[in-house]
Amino acid sequence: MEKIFVDTSGWVALFVNNDQNHKKAVSTFEEIRNSKVTIYTSDYIIDETITTILARGNHRQSVLAGEALFTSKIIKIIHVSTDYFQSTWELYQKYKDKMFSFTDVSSFVIMKNLGIRKAFAFDREFTQAGIELIE
Repeated sequence: MEKIFVDTSGWVALFVNNDQNHKKAVSTFEEIRNSKVTIYTSDYIIDETITTILARGNHRQSVLAGEALFTSKIIKIIHVSTDYFQSTWELYQKYKDKMFSFTDVSSFVIMKNLGIRKAFAFDREFTQAGIELIE
């Protein structure tokens, strides 16, 4: 079964109606949900998503997004464990020529560990890391 990782940019576009990628995110996520794929995200991504929605909108919107993510039956939330954290730090230090956030690198580490090759994201950092985008 195919696996897809959803990044903050994908979730924010999905939950924020006035996001420039909202319409595209809604249709793409509907396709993902209707296909036979397993959807992954991480606790770091959920943290960023809730915080970004709060900054762009309001507390209620961020709570609704958080509730949707935490109660979903189709999303597998991966927690950045001690092993992931250490691997992320080691890889982060190697990306001297990139502006990858620590959270981005944690996503790359998780994806590699779980054999995930595709991400639902609107950030180009994923393509720079050799990951195929679904957008």
